[in-house]
Amino acid sequence: MRTIYSLLFTGIFLLVTIISFAQEIRGKVIAEGGFAASAVTVKFKDKSNAVITKPDGSFKIIAKKLPDTLYFSGVGFEPYKVAITEETLKDPSFEIVLLNTRKSLNEVVVTTALGAKRSSKELGYSTSTVGSGYADLSKPAPRGELEYALEGKVAGVTVYGYDASSPSTPIRIRGSSSFRSDEAIVLGNKKIGITDTTIYDKAAPYANILTAGEVNDFYKWKMWEDYTESEFKLWSDHWKINPKKRITVQLVNNNHAPVIGEKVELIDETTGRVIWTAITDNTGKAELWGDIDVKNTEQKLKLVAAGTKDLKNPGFFQNGINTMQVKKPCFVSDKIDIAFAVDATGSMSDEIEFLKLELEDVIRKTFEQNKDLNLNVGSVFYRDLNDEYLTKHIELKNDLLKLLNFVKLQKASGGGDHPEAVNDALRVAIDSLQWREDARSRILFLIMDAPPHDYAKDEMMILIAKAAAKGIRIVPIACSGTNKSTEYLMRCMALATNGTYLFLTDNSGIGLPHIKPTTDTYDVELLNSLLQRVIKQMIAAPACADSKTEQQVFIKTDNPEKVKIYPNPTSGNFKIESNKAIKEIYIADFNGKILQRLSVNDKDRIWNVNIGAYANSTYLVKYITSDNKWGAEKVVLIH
Repeated sequence: MRTIYSLLFTGIFLLVTIISFAQEIRGKVIAEGGFAASAVTVKFKDKSNAVITKPDGSFKIIAKKLPDTLYFSGVGFEPYKVAITEETLKDPSFEIVLLNTRKSLNEVVVTTALGAKRSSKELGYSTSTVGSGYADLSKPAPRGELEYALEGKVAGVTVYGYDASSPSTPIRIRGSSSFRSDEAIVLGNKKIGITDTTIYDKAAPYANILTAGEVNDFYKWKMWEDYTESEFKLWSDHWKINPKKRITVQLVNNNHAPVIGEKVELIDETTGRVIWTAITDNTGKAELWGDIDVKNTEQKLKLVAAGTKDLKNPGFFQNGINTMQVKKPCFVSDKIDIAFAVDATGSMSDEIEFLKLELEDVIRKTFEQNKDLNLNVGSVFYRDLNDEYLTKHIELKNDLLKLLNFVKLQKASGGGDHPEAVNDALRVAIDSLQWREDARSRILFLIMDAPPHDYAKDEMMILIAKAAAKGIRIVPIACSGTNKSTEYLMRCMALATNGTYLFLTDNSGIGLPHIKPTTDTYDVELLNSLLQRVIKQMIAAPACADSKTEQQVFIKTDNPEKVKIYPNPTSGNFKIESNKAIKEIYIADFNGKILQRLSVNDKDRIWNVNIGAYANSTYLVKYITSDNKWGAEKVVLIH
């Protein structure tokens, strides 16, 4: 009898325990078209208590433990899963947006065989013809070959089966589309062919499709100066913006650690007017700009950093960077703010659905890869005057699900005339998203294909300066239909705010033709991996305890001439030695931004360099050989 009572008591205890832990989750499922998604199955993994959404999309389900994962599946929808925590219970408007089922993609089989075929592929949306072909690349791109860019680094993409000793061995790339034959794809320096077979659904097969490139004019500063007086002169006059009077500042503390997130002002001493304001980035550097319409000799300038430190008569970039030492303790914030402003007018309809999927994948991976950081994400979608809406936005928050829901519900429509409400979007992005003043990095990706209206020229200048003053780094992404006028403006926005310029390319076969940037050379890579790389470059910062250790470098460091750097690490002075002639030598930071250019002549084989004024970090010695090959080698500075 005692045993029976004991078993009964144990059973009652377990029942009470289960009931006490059971909690009801209430929510609503919405289709990406914006309507309620009924008859969707909702269940926890390996649980039998599945429920079906009602006609209004609502559901209620019991969670027996938290955290847990909720799975959603239904006819006509892509399956989806959501992490459920205690915070979910507190959300009175818990919603999930499901994507419509995507059609099958093709698998790409890359071989070194010549010849190829062309075929159309259904991707769930109307696209242009996706081609196959081959290209011969005699000059590998500085950031690496395709197999290194893709293999094991981007979800949904798998490179396998390659054998360097057998050139005919195919390399299969799952999750990627074919590439057009009129563009070069980097795969070593071999000819590559592309053929089509069938792809099978994997984790995220519909991201990792769009291809893109980057032109960072900080890396090619002299070239930018030349272009503004030649190819871009017309558009410089049109937009009345010409970021050439560049003053670069490196802020360090008494221990030579970079000082991040401090305000630096460029002031006209004669009038007291603040000409430009910037915030030091994740490397402790700030980019400031003199007046566009005032000659350098007509102003008596000074820099003010952290509200106290002055530097009179700062040098323009051609004379090197300006190092300022301030009495600040080393502090590296864990807060990161990232926002996406997207043109949603009709001209974007050829690419916006793909962009939405790419953004979702990139945002999700950014959260997964940076769990030690306090990430806030937000977004703005915009159209034009007299459209269904002018702008709609979601503030920067640490709520991944709500941001993804917001993005998935957007579609392209409206517009009509070429210019769009870029200024309105930029104003909302800067003023209404709630950027945190103490964030380490603030990044605004501006995805567009059309310029602002001419009447917005003056406001655009004000907004660009305001973004710089808030430390918001603008990274424009040019889509199909972008013209040279818009490209110039986008590159100016990037320079003025310490950002970089990205552009979609024709290689993916998605969308209408894309403009090629005005530059010498550029790499083609997946937009997905490019966005992840740019984010990593803009948020990377050594912890204070590690400020004297080697910093991660984000560009390829091939050293074809076996150039020697010694001593390395260095406290400031070091030598560069080469057995062959070098045409040009630059010192760059770990992101590749050029900091200084060395004097070089054909007879030199050893160069003395002093980087003692810079912050403790890893730097790059970049060089161009006599046969125009780029090389780079790392040097670590420890004071």
